[in-house]
Parts: sequence; structure tokens; C-alpha cells
Amino acid sequence: MKVLRILVTVVTLALCGCTVAGSPMPGPAPDTLDVGPFSRYPLIAPTTVSEAQGQILESIRMAEAMADPKAVDPALTVPLGGKRAVPLPTPAKAAGLLADPVSAVLRQHGMLAGFTVGATDTPAAVHASVGTGRLLQILVLRFPDSAAAQQAAQEIDAVDFAVSPDNVAVAIPGHAAARGHWRPTVPTMAATTAQDSFVISVLVGERSPDQAALSSLAGKAFDAQIPLLREFAPTPAGRFTELPLDRDGMLGRMVPEAPGRWPYPQVILGELDPNAGWSNLLQARGIVYGPRGAELFQGRAVQPYELLALNRFDRLVRYADAAAARKQFALLRDSATDGGHRLVPGPTGLVDVNCKENTTDSGASMTRFSCVLVFGRYLALVLSRDYEDVRQRAAAQYALLVNSE
Repeated sequence: MKVLRILVTVVTLALCGCTVAGSPMPGPAPDTLDVGPFSRYPLIAPTTVSEAQGQILESIRMAEAMADPKAVDPALTVPLGGKRAVPLPTPAKAAGLLADPVSAVLRQHGMLAGFTVGATDTPAAVHASVGTGRLLQILVLRFPDSAAAQQAAQEIDAVDFAVSPDNVAVAIPGHAAARGHWRPTVPTMAATTAQDSFVISVLVGERSPDQAALSSLAGKAFDAQIPLLREFAPTPAGRFTELPLDRDGMLGRMVPEAPGRWPYPQVILGELDPNAGWSNLLQARGIVYGPRGAELFQGRAVQPYELLALNRFDRLVRYADAAAARKQFALLRDSATDGGHRLVPGPTGLVDVNCKENTTDSGASMTRFSCVLVFGRYLALVLSRDYEDVRQRAAAQYALLVNSE
């Protein structure tokens, strides 16, 4: 959790949506910079996509059809588990946020792709646990057709219901076909419904066991999510491998994890504790979010995102124009460091860069050192546990952006 808290702090500072005036400044020639072992020229995306990679890419597309928990309840502004939005491309990944036996149900009915968004009203400094605050986790899972989705929705609820003998069935206001259940002494509730070829499953939580409040929140989540799915055009099931690995060349513009290594899409699931739905670590890398997915992942911004690419712990954001990108960078450049960070020199010769060290870091974290830089309409964040490495990565990142134009 320490790594996640550090990362959230760095990314929020770097990419927040405030606006501050700034003026473009000329930069050095890329070939004069010390980029270490990294190339100054962008990688070209492979043209072959595997079925597993295609499932991740389609799951990323689903982000554009996900409801924002804040639209359901304005108090839900804090990401659950350090991540607001993550793809769930397989039954195994989806089951990480559901009861373990649900995985068999998802496989049986041919789950194709999925996505989840979660938020709470509990401050980020407080570890989310049962009863500490209001929470909402929305999962949307895609199946081959509406019949499979309907059956899967019923069985997901039935399997989860059977996990505890204390579970009691509940109705969800405004959604007669939805199935929900809770334990009357526990302030959480699960509810599931189907919409066309999709299953919507929500986990809601309150500070006290209040059935009316919990079922109302679940119903509002369905109200927000269903219209978005009606407007979404899913990729035909047999054509996931035709989806591009690198939307608009975003990943090719990022410094790879190792020189010359293409960042194939992947989703990493790591269980932190038994609080399913908000305490499991989910991280996606080698992916590119569209405008809505970027906002769900990063939070709402005054300057709208066009695209957001994620690789390692690094970020690359594209804005509508250079002025918008520079306003974001100016905010970080002109702001004072907080008590846990200190400024450190960036790559020699670079002007539009801001580098910091997390002084509370033990030294082993990948986010100990960070550099944020701007070029054109791109804002980039690179991180490393090693100071020299982060300087070289920042220099290489600048060179990649220059040489991509």
C-alpha cells in the first residue's frame, strides 16, 4: 500500500486539472541528452495481437462506457485500493473482486471482457475497511449474448449468496430483475443485473448496516450504468485480435521498461487482504485509455484528457493542445513541494522538467524519484528507484516526444 500511496500523490500533483498560465520554452536537441541505454526514437507497435491481449484491449474500450461513482454519489471521490479504474479481461481477474467460486460461473458462460470502477468517501490516508465509509464498486462483464448474460447474472448472485448462511435476499428499487443480498449485521450489499450482453455487479458499503441506504445506492448505480451500456458499440467477439496495441502511437512515445521491449498490455492482480471489492491490488500497464477512461482512472480535470497511456508506473497524457498541457505542467513547476518531497536536479539541458525525491521512501520503491516534463500537447511522468535512472528516463522521454513529431 505504501507504493500505491506514493504513486497516487505523485500522479495527482503531476496531472491535476487546475490551470496556470505558462509560456513554451525551447528545448535542447535530443542527441545532446544523456539517455543512458534508452533509444531516442519511438518503438513501432507489433502488428500481431494474441487473444489474451485482445481481451485486455476490448476491456479498455469498455472504460468509455463506465459510470463514474461520483456521478452516482458526489461524495465518492477517493479511489478504492489506490486505483479508480482497471480492466478485468478474464474470469480470474474479475473473481479477484468477487467471491472465488464466481470464477467458474464466468468461465462457464463465456465471459469475454470486463471493467471495474470503484470509489469511496473515505480519505485516502485511511485504509478502506468494512464500515469506515461509503463505497461503491461497479463491475461490468461482457458475455457472448443476452441469454448468457442473464444466466450469468443469476448464478453470480446465487453463488455469492451461498458463501454465507447469514445472507438475506433484498430487492433493488427500480430494478425488479436485479438480485441483491446482504448480511443484516454487516454494512455492505452486493447486487447484480443484466443489460443486453453485459452483467452489472455492484458492491456498496455504508458506515452502518442500513438496508434502505445500501439498496438505494445500488439502484442509483444501475441507473447510471445501464444507459451508458446501451450506447456502447462492442467489438465483435471474433475480432478482438484486430484491435491496435498502440492507439495514436502513445505507448511508442513512452520510455519502455527495458530498452527495445514493447509494453504489451497486462493486468496484474495481487490480493492485499480479504476485503473483496476494494482491498485487492489491480494494476494495468501497456494500455491507452480514451477520454472517459482517462478521467475515470485519474479523476476529473479542468483540462480534459484526450488520451492517457500507462506503462510501468509511468504516465503519458495527451491534451487538446500545447497550451492545455503547459498549464498542467506550470501548476507542478510553480507549486511548493510538500513535506515528503524535495526538488532534485533534472536532466542536464532540459528546461521544462520538474524532478523530485520522496524523502519518506525507504529506497526500494519504484516511485522514490519522479520527473514530470512537457513537450507540445504531451505531459509525461517517469519514475524510478534510482536517481540516475530517472534522469536518463526523463531525457529519453523528452527525446521520444521530440522525435515523434
